[in-house]
Amino acid sequence: MNIWNKLANIHIENKEKYKKIFSQTVKKIRERKYDLQIGETEKDDHYIIIEDKRMNSYFVHVVPKGAYSLFKEMQEKIPQSFLGFTVVAGKQNNKDIRVSCFGIDCSSLGKSLFKG
Repeated sequence: MNIWNKLANIHIENKEKYKKIFSQTVKKIRERKYDLQIGETEKDDHYIIIEDKRMNSYFVHVVPKGAYSLFKEMQEKIPQSFLGFTVVAGKQNNKDIRVSCFGIDCSSLGKSLFKG
């Protein structure tokens, strides 16, 4: 099975929680209230992974723990590609700041940005 099929078949529990984290992260970046610290931060049930070399942008990835190993595989195998749905939330050091939520479908992530 190719890597994109693996992503399409991944099952994430509690998607609403991750969509909320995604939209809150976008909001904080837009308001310039987010500290970009390159690297990985482990939370209770997810990781925040911040890269600064992918596609000449900063990437803030919300990665559920159940999808972490697939994320790492894709991060290594396709270093110059998007790893799912991504939005530009700001700019720093002449680079876009992009936010993604790994393993959650694009349409529901997009909709989460419009919820109050």
